[in-house]
Amino acid sequence: MQVAQKIALSMTIWIAFILALSGGQSIQLFVILLLIGLLISRELSSIYIRSSTADRLDGFIQVGIVIFVAIVAGRILSILGLL
Repeated sequence: MQVAQKIALSMTIWIAFILALSGGQSIQLFVILLLIGLLISRELSSIYIRSSTADRLDGFIQVGIVIFVAIVAGRILSILGLL
């Protein structure tokens, strides 16, 4: 089994665990935990994967960070009573 396949399998297990943990109640919690899983898998596999695989994983991480910033901004606006 290649390293990219192991990463995909571990992320699939992580997503199933997140869904079982959150029960599908909060999409915000799901996205944040998914981003944490992506960051951890990228860091742990950085020396074992090819640059093309790393670039694809970095793309997913960048999208996750943009969504995370939107979630945080929404929470801040909600706390301030502007939203």
